[in-house]
Amino acid sequence: MARAVSPERKKEYNRRYEHKLPPEAKQKRRDAQAACKRKLRQHRSIAQALAEPSQPANTSATAGVLLPAFSWTPSSAQDQTADRIHSHTHSFPRHSVASANDPGLGGLNLASGMLGTQVPLETEVVTWDDGHITILPTVMRDGQNVLIEDLRLTKKFAAVPASKPGSRFVTHLNGAITENELLLIEIRSSLAAGKCVIVREAVRPGPLNLTMEYLEKCYGIHATMPVDMHDMELRAKHSAQPHIPGVMSDLILGINNPNEQRYVLDCPIAAGLPLELAPLDEGQMAWHRTTKDCPWPWPGIHLSNPYASVSQGGVLIPPHCDSEGRNIYFFPVIGIQLRTLFFHKITHDEKVPLEAEKYLSSPHDLDNYDAETVTVYPGDLLIQPPGQLHAEYNPNTALARGGHFFTYGTLHHTHSSRSLEVTQGNSNQAHKYTDETLWRMAALIPRLPPDQLSGFHARPLLALCCMVLKPRTSLAQRLVSISHKKKQPIALQSSSYTRAYAVVTKILQHLDICPQDLPDILKGHTSFVDVGEVINLGRCLLEFTHAV
Repeated sequence: MARAVSPERKKEYNRRYEHKLPPEAKQKRRDAQAACKRKLRQHRSIAQALAEPSQPANTSATAGVLLPAFSWTPSSAQDQTADRIHSHTHSFPRHSVASANDPGLGGLNLASGMLGTQVPLETEVVTWDDGHITILPTVMRDGQNVLIEDLRLTKKFAAVPASKPGSRFVTHLNGAITENELLLIEIRSSLAAGKCVIVREAVRPGPLNLTMEYLEKCYGIHATMPVDMHDMELRAKHSAQPHIPGVMSDLILGINNPNEQRYVLDCPIAAGLPLELAPLDEGQMAWHRTTKDCPWPWPGIHLSNPYASVSQGGVLIPPHCDSEGRNIYFFPVIGIQLRTLFFHKITHDEKVPLEAEKYLSSPHDLDNYDAETVTVYPGDLLIQPPGQLHAEYNPNTALARGGHFFTYGTLHHTHSSRSLEVTQGNSNQAHKYTDETLWRMAALIPRLPPDQLSGFHARPLLALCCMVLKPRTSLAQRLVSISHKKKQPIALQSSSYTRAYAVVTKILQHLDICPQDLPDILKGHTSFVDVGEVINLGRCLLEFTHAV
């Protein structure tokens, strides 16, 4: 065994070595040593801040390697580092959500500052499982609350247990080390397993109050911007026609109008995922990295269009899932959101959790579900896998940012979610060019590095193959009706389809799978969160790389 070198021996060696160097080289060497020491001290301080108080920080833990694919087995050292990115405790930014009239409750009472100003004085309040006190949806007409159904549903959600670290359904992470690649790996692995992810303090929160000036300055959302406002009173009367046309200033001016509760979704903005987490969007990556193999006449068209949502206080968005089978990211900028997540207790049938969505709004029966409510504070980031059922409650005036993305590891959830949309059409919106992105993800596979080609799991990979080979069975209902009129799906005219079709056909040949057997193979898994075994594609796609 090699013996350890004493500090005195090291100093003597450095002195003799530097004695032979010219002054410039000597100074350069010392500057480099000083930079290394500073970096080491920085890593130690981060590790100590994230470690549990009862455990010493492990300063020798090595960082994991970021893999855009979705297979990763941590070493023992990586396991220790990963423990420190999980959020065991969280110091909430109470100053950004505290009630204006009752700051003494540390931000838990979100109702008192609104009573008599933003909502009627007789508005009921409710205490949530995490201790927050909020108003209940209320619009009074002739002495009656016309939002009585929303009120009852909100009470149901308030009784749902608060999500905590160690949850079976939600992974709690600490965003203080977003530069650490292990954070990306944890997010990918959780989403692939069908778990939601909450990253605490991932981004900088906004100011305490929402103003038109802030929207214009930071997001380019101007007062005269035309919008369709969701009016909760209209939704209570006609759920299919809840919109009132107007401009953004109408919504902001109505914040202190106790006779209305409204919100606006999908305001296009330029800012998307935090820069440190941008590699999660592998659909966007596929667009950028297939422009040579699959030319596209309109390169600006892609699916990663971020949005902002603006809401008055006391707004409930009933249970739903977002369409087109994409992962969702969401983070409040101003105001908190109480997001209730639903997980059907029957997990062996992939369609059961999604088909049951229509039974959640009325009669509010949650017996068949495990449910948790995540309190998302300004600066926190919530990420949901495709097809995740959820309800949203904005107890105060709120501004939030969000968007969607694809990642290879969740494509089995994407397939299940989109397949259901064909028969039910129960999602909240339809998105064009989804198939184009999926085809480009398939077309990109031969260009991935060898270590990523050997890390694909069976079920997401086969789901991608199925969506490429049978696009009509994966289109949202609105697009299906259009595609039937044109005799072919909209995106089928793209140059990426030919390459994607050839790639997945070669993959199935390599795995000795008949395309007709794909649906039965995908249904054969005992759990819809099962990703299957690791598949090594080896050199079977070499012909698509133009290599000899």
